[in-house]
Amino acid sequence: MNIKQTLLKTSAIIALCAFSTTSSATVMSIGDMVSFSFSSNDSVNDYFTGTDELGNNIRTVVRDVQTVSMDRFDGSLGQLLDVDIWFETDWDLGSVVRSYDSRFRGVASGAGRSVSNQAIRLIDPNREVERNHEVTRNSCQDLLSCADSSEESGTFNDAFDLTSFSLSDFVGPDPLDFRLVRTLIADLTRCGPYDNCLQRTKFNSWSGNIFVSYTYDDAPGPIDEEVEVNVPEPSTLVLLGMGLLGIGATRLGRKRNS
Repeated sequence: MNIKQTLLKTSAIIALCAFSTTSSATVMSIGDMVSFSFSSNDSVNDYFTGTDELGNNIRTVVRDVQTVSMDRFDGSLGQLLDVDIWFETDWDLGSVVRSYDSRFRGVASGAGRSVSNQAIRLIDPNREVERNHEVTRNSCQDLLSCADSSEESGTFNDAFDLTSFSLSDFVGPDPLDFRLVRTLIADLTRCGPYDNCLQRTKFNSWSGNIFVSYTYDDAPGPIDEEVEVNVPEPSTLVLLGMGLLGIGATRLGRKRNS
């Protein structure tokens, strides 16, 4: 290898070592989950049909409320990039209507409906809410007495639309609160003129989980694709060049003597 080749190779090595890039930020995700449960309330009964003096339908309404909380994003972890909130729940709804002929000599008949309304409300920010509405209907008719019942079950799964919110709404030490409301209705819609009737809502549990996911950049500041160039001191380059010239001259002299 001659002096020129040695100098070229060494220059290439110096060029490679002179450049270094800063480590880029890492996009990460962290989340939280909270569970809730409404047990079955089998005492939601309606015994009357028609309307009251104000014209409102006579029915029995029972409302249960729970509040659950999750953590907002900790801003010290980095810069928040995205937020997702969703839930997965299961519900049951049972309904039964019964009718008895009070004279014990005719046909008994009755009809009614059971309703379960479920709502999950994001209290702050902006009181965003998702709702579900389930109805089960029953009717019966038979000599002296009759009954009809049914049971249904299903899922109420959805995600909150957060496009109108600012990411800053989800950052801070305050908890992220959700208000869960289950409204049960027993509504007797028809009863024979001489009958005693009952509409009952039962087997009406509701339970599930709410999830939140925060996507963030763990860098202390905004992502900046910078490239740092480390340039050696001029005196260092001069000394290195003189050393390489000396090595090259020595090798050339040896080659000529041989």
